[in-house]
Amino acid sequence: MNSPDPTTHDEPASGKPRRGNGRIRLILALGAVALLIFWFYPMLFTEEVSPGIPQEEIDPIIRAQIEAARQPDGEPAESAPLEIESRPETIDTQTAKIEMPQTLPPPMRDLEEGEAARILIASIRHGRENLELDQLSQRAHTFQQEGKTTDAYLLYFFAARQGHANSALILGKMNDPATFDADTDILERPDPTQAFKWYSMAAGNGLSEAQTRLATLHDTLEQAAANGDPQAQRLLLNWQ
Repeated sequence: MNSPDPTTHDEPASGKPRRGNGRIRLILALGAVALLIFWFYPMLFTEEVSPGIPQEEIDPIIRAQIEAARQPDGEPAESAPLEIESRPETIDTQTAKIEMPQTLPPPMRDLEEGEAARILIASIRHGRENLELDQLSQRAHTFQQEGKTTDAYLLYFFAARQGHANSALILGKMNDPATFDADTDILERPDPTQAFKWYSMAAGNGLSEAQTRLATLHDTLEQAAANGDPQAQRLLLNWQ
């Protein structure tokens, strides 16, 4: 009887493979599975990253939403300033309508001679104007330079009656025959009686020049009375 060859690997009579070969196949299969898992695992759980987009090319509103999503819970996200493009307003000249007033105010009429002074005096009396007497006399002087003689005389008269000595002196010079000037004077002719009246009022308010004018007027009247002037004679009789 021949002995079995130890180098031969005959299968047992039952037909089942040997246990050692099955283990090798199992190890190889497990290794292949592990290799596949190792190879495909990063691909399954790694997010696909798109190429980066420059921040300046992202819309400000979308960029703000992205920043808000990245903030941890409870921390408010900083809102990005909105960039609003300013556009100049344009007016459609074809459709634009310009509303014109239905009625125009009437043109201002020219004031009559003396009306401006009367309006100003009425405003002062009713408290709508608050002018010092010196200012009122200066306004009268302005009227006189503008050729508004009636307005000037009315303001001088009002200021003198209120006790303004210089206005009274001016009225006295207008009526004094010695200082009367037909080219520049407001009045048409001098009146010694009115000159005496205004000089006396100015002197009574402490104006020394008025006293000098009174003395000169007295000398002029004496000469006129000596020449037979009846007005000068009457005035000298009432001179005190």
